Amino acid sequence: MIYVAISILYEQYGDPVGVGWLLTAFTLTAAASAAVAGRLGDLYGRRRVMIVMLLIACSGSLLSALHSELEWIIAGRAIQGVSMAILPLGFGILREHVDNRHLGLGVSVIGATYTVGGGVGVVIGGLVVDNWYWQGLFFISAGLAAFSILFVLACIPPSKVVARQKHVDVLGGVLFAPAVALILYGLVEGAQAAWAPRLLGLIATGMVVLAIWTVYELRHPNPLIDVRLLGRKQVGLANLNIFAISLGPLLGPAIYLPFLQQPVWTGIGFGITATMAAVVKIPANILASVAALGSGAASKRVPVRTIMIVSACGNIAGWLGLALWPGNFWFCVTMIVFLIVPLGSVLLVLTPSLVMGAVPEDRTSEATGLTQVVRAFGKAVGLQMIALGFASAQVSNADGSVTFPAADAYITVFAACAALCAISLVLVISLPRPTRASAGNT
Repeated sequence: MIYVAISILYEQYGDPVGVGWLLTAFTLTAAASAAVAGRLGDLYGRRRVMIVMLLIACSGSLLSALHSELEWIIAGRAIQGVSMAILPLGFGILREHVDNRHLGLGVSVIGATYTVGGGVGVVIGGLVVDNWYWQGLFFISAGLAAFSILFVLACIPPSKVVARQKHVDVLGGVLFAPAVALILYGLVEGAQAAWAPRLLGLIATGMVVLAIWTVYELRHPNPLIDVRLLGRKQVGLANLNIFAISLGPLLGPAIYLPFLQQPVWTGIGFGITATMAAVVKIPANILASVAALGSGAASKRVPVRTIMIVSACGNIAGWLGLALWPGNFWFCVTMIVFLIVPLGSVLLVLTPSLVMGAVPEDRTSEATGLTQVVRAFGKAVGLQMIALGFASAQVSNADGSVTFPAADAYITVFAACAALCAISLVLVISLPRPTRASAGNT
């Protein structure tokens, strides 16, 4: 919801860098907490840990709502980031109560709900900002977290504690969180700071800490996060796939929305308004939810691998269509609404079911949380790649006061997304073929 208030915050605080931290702080905490909290849920009960995460997120929302100083609001947003641990915990709870035949459908329902919730959140956020005041967004977030706690207590049965360890791998969590945060921060802020030595140093430090953490976890008899799981073919390929499509195809709005709105005089784009761009995005999101649910239902009869192969082929066609024929408005809208967005959604929502089908039940939330971390890394790198692609060729108006990406820049980015989808196709084809007993799940 915070995205709809960004322009107001720029005006109120006059600090674009500080306001940008409202997004960055959330991202860093979300990525670091997903795998750690997921594993704690596996150990001590996912329902219990989910309630704790919601309580922490609620406190972060209230902190941002009750303070006007930007520093305190950023701190609250950072605390809110733990809410992203709810997704892997939810996957773990799903696996506790759903048989393997219906697992794909359950995962797709969660994914579709997540997509719809994000869209509804933007609408609610806009109404709050337009008719109340922007900090009301945080009161709404706190209220939703409180409602979620009550819902979990009332409707979700207590999770079984699948493992009780005498000694918890505390150091594994302590090393993992800062390593992820340092690398992501460097990647997110890199382009804005012209890749200053300080940021490169942070990325290098994060990579060193991550390497130390990996060696430590490999040697630990009972690691908090078992990196050996990534060595399983299906888990490794699923994570490589989510990384590949997170580099570009899943960042579609950052590509096709500027493209649709770019002035016609630049030689590419259609000059539509932001409202018209939103009108294009709404049916695309609706179809994405329908496609996610449909693919989940189909996974009971058709292997997930087959569904993902078809989706990857459709994504390749969509991005290639934009690269080859970027001058026809209705053709481009068709590619976006019917191929790029919905089929990209299918690739995204079915990936957790691949991971879940290849790991022990008592590692479900940990493994899917680690997939979220991989996706966060992919998005961070992908945003920088898109920025570089757009900067590769530019066009300016007569007096040079306004600059936009040129046609060649957009075509390069479209083609790169098609290539990433082709890599995704190769990875999905390389997945193990399902046995008859598991044909609907892998």
